[in-house]
Amino acid sequence: MNFWTSPGGQLGILVIGFLLIRSAKFLLRRRWPAWLSTWDLMAPLFLLCAIILIPAGAGIIMPWLVIGWMAIGIIVTLMQAIRNHEILYNTFFKTFWRLTDLYWLLGFGVCFLLVIS
Repeated sequence: MNFWTSPGGQLGILVIGFLLIRSAKFLLRRRWPAWLSTWDLMAPLFLLCAIILIPAGAGIIMPWLVIGWMAIGIIVTLMQAIRNHEILYNTFFKTFWRLTDLYWLLGFGVCFLLVIS
């Protein structure tokens, strides 16, 4: 059980999750939505793995990562309201989720580096 809470275990969880998503995408070739990428489904895994690393030393930066995530939501909302003069759920959620993918990839990287250093 200690392996899965270690940094190596978190990398294992991410690799297993990535392989499961890719295999599901391969098996459901024609039924898989064209707009849904593998990385879109990886954001919750990055968030989960960052949360699991809190007791190992990533708890220092985690509140700041959540505040940054909320700031991304506010910025995307304001940018769409200013640029398009309206906020459409479809475009907002796609933009927000793609930025969330990148943000939690970097956030997990920071948490991982804090734990192994």
